[in-house]
Amino acid sequence: MPVPSLPFEIERMIFLLCARHKNRHAYLAVARRVQAWLALSFHDDDAEYLINSRLEPIVYRFVHLRSERAAVNFLQSIESRPEFAERTVKGIFFGTAVAIDTAGETLKLCCGIKDLTLRVPCYLTGKNPLLEPMSALPQLHTLSIDLASIFNNRVIYLPNIDTLHRVTHLHISNAWASWQGGSQTIGVERLEQITHLSLHLSTLRTEISMLSGILRRDNLMVMVLWRKWSVTDEQVRGWLKQNDLMDTRIIILNSADFFGIVQGYGLWNYVERLVDWRRGNEEPFEIPDHLRAVALTEPE
Repeated sequence: MPVPSLPFEIERMIFLLCARHKNRHAYLAVARRVQAWLALSFHDDDAEYLINSRLEPIVYRFVHLRSERAAVNFLQSIESRPEFAERTVKGIFFGTAVAIDTAGETLKLCCGIKDLTLRVPCYLTGKNPLLEPMSALPQLHTLSIDLASIFNNRVIYLPNIDTLHRVTHLHISNAWASWQGGSQTIGVERLEQITHLSLHLSTLRTEISMLSGILRRDNLMVMVLWRKWSVTDEQVRGWLKQNDLMDTRIIILNSADFFGIVQGYGLWNYVERLVDWRRGNEEPFEIPDHLRAVALTEPE
């Protein structure tokens, strides 16, 4: 008895829908025709993307480079195709093992990225090779950064970096970034275009005036405060109430859950949904059960 099969047009539509799954590369092994379909995906994120958007490869859409070897291999694969790299690559993650010069050369070619994660330490005493290519990223709006990637001296002042004046979604991985205030500020409160801010919190050392100044801005949509695993939500809430920082835009998350949230549902998608829920329910710090579960659940 013959095995029933779907028309190729329906098969193709199903696999293109699956192309947004985090394990989409596994589908490349299904069949040669599926490889051809999945080599192309649609650009827009709305429900109309199957009809209205242009085609572009998905394999290089968001690139994770955790080692120098992987970064060099990727760089060699795009050096002869600069237009492809600029058009296709929309996000890059650079891990701590990637050499800063390799990261800089990669950014020169992938100048169309919108989302960048930098964990590359800079040990150089001269000019940082990341700064020039970063300044030439006109579409960059989401940045997750270890400040050691861009500052290789003791003077750390964020407004001195041109790129940071274009970023709207900013996560700073350094725990001490929220400690600085007054004459010692790193200037995060001066980046007035920031609508989504993520910082590590210390109830003993975080600068209250910096947080309150940022929260006074109408354009701020969400502020994520990452607590230590040894500090409870209740303790952080008490600290916020004590310092008159009650605000539905503040999201308290456990730093131990950081990679689960970022690699699973996605940090900004998750916290935006949570802030929207709070506005409708007038609950300043609550996280409903259905969203608490979503935070640590990988997308289907």
